[in-house]
Amino acid sequence: MKEKGSSVVPCLENRQRYIVLAIGTLCIASIASNMTVINFTMICMAPKTNTSELPMTDASVVNLAYDNKQKSIIMWAAAVGTLAAAWPFHWFYQQFGARSVFFFAGAVSTLSTALMPLAAHLHFNFLVIARFFQGVSFGADFAAIGLIVVNWASLKQHGLFISLLSSFSQISVMFTMPVAGELCESSWGWESVYYVHAVLSGVLFSLWWWFYRNNPTKHPKMTEIELEKIHRGKGDVQAHEKAPIAKILTNSVMLAVWLSAFGELMMSQFIVMYGPTFLKEVLGFAVNHTGYFVAVPRALHLAFKIISGVASDRIHFWSEKTKMRIFNTIALMVSGAFFCILGYLPKDQAHLSLIALLVIECSTGFICGGFYKCATLVARQHSHFVLSQIQFIKCLSLFIEPLLVFLICTHNTLEEWRIVFLTHGVLLIVGNIIFCYYATDEPADFTHLPQAPNGEEMADVPPERRRLTENEA
Repeated sequence: MKEKGSSVVPCLENRQRYIVLAIGTLCIASIASNMTVINFTMICMAPKTNTSELPMTDASVVNLAYDNKQKSIIMWAAAVGTLAAAWPFHWFYQQFGARSVFFFAGAVSTLSTALMPLAAHLHFNFLVIARFFQGVSFGADFAAIGLIVVNWASLKQHGLFISLLSSFSQISVMFTMPVAGELCESSWGWESVYYVHAVLSGVLFSLWWWFYRNNPTKHPKMTEIELEKIHRGKGDVQAHEKAPIAKILTNSVMLAVWLSAFGELMMSQFIVMYGPTFLKEVLGFAVNHTGYFVAVPRALHLAFKIISGVASDRIHFWSEKTKMRIFNTIALMVSGAFFCILGYLPKDQAHLSLIALLVIECSTGFICGGFYKCATLVARQHSHFVLSQIQFIKCLSLFIEPLLVFLICTHNTLEEWRIVFLTHGVLLIVGNIIFCYYATDEPADFTHLPQAPNGEEMADVPPERRRLTENEA
């Protein structure tokens, strides 16, 4: 095979996969950012009182000063859109590939985000519709992650690709919260937050369409050397067998993994959805400060996530089971305890609440070495199915979290929020206890090793290679 092209920048020659990784990560984070914008702007959309500007009509005031029920409907609209679109996008990806389908999802996200201010001013129902289509585009994120890894990551770099592509939530919050805080307080108003995000989203997805190819061999800048690195070892991988869904769904370890995932994802969604509201309306922080107070802990979470993932692979004086229990306990037990403490911190000690949120975010970064690793080690060749259910749980949490806040925080008092904090704390602690009881690094009974041509098990192949399947490669 001849070289198909060379990079304009010499240092990027034979490294086109890293450009794909960077663009893909930013595009996925962009869709997540567009979803996150409403969580912050709801605290500054209502018209300010005591201003010298012309008074707004009563209808406008009602439209933009949303009560808890309306806020929950806004959140539910996105959750319904995500759940409704996840499986259709999976089918479209199989038929047409990620280049055109993910670009379409990005276009939907960009357009719906740009129209959010107009929809909000026209009628609440139009805002809900725009929010629904934001959720629809978010349903394309998870499958895009899998396809980028499948097509562009070498076997040795699966961890790198997955860790970065799955960090879209932290990246989006790190960008959106500070930017939204500054723009909301600027003369451009809260509407500018949506316009900035829409423009950035449009630029990123234009780059995606221009640079990404469904098959690396079709990329104009691909070289024989890089293709060999991407494909090395993949031809030797056994074909993927059909997942024994019934056995997986009734496996005790998998149920423990999913319970831990549910607690962690509920906690994460709470901070993203209601962190700004709690900091401003309950603790009384300024709008522009609120964005930074939410973004900085998310940045630390991302740092601890990467550090813990590397540490989990490099530590050898503990067994895998011991490491998973320790990392999961740090992630869930510590954060659960501080969630309970957070509910009893008084308003006049708001800085202590910030410290508690900081500890929660840093500790949950250790989940990479906890239930996520357990799912991979136990499910082996069926890891893709187990992890896809964790992704489904994340979509489900988008619906449950607003319902929980809607039912409890009817008057937005600290006592009501305390119940929400305690609920999350207990869920995290119980989930960790159950996980530590069932955690193991042994393959489940629904797995089996690939057979060599002579019918014997591939005992001379490292366990990491035996776990790899064609779909995962």
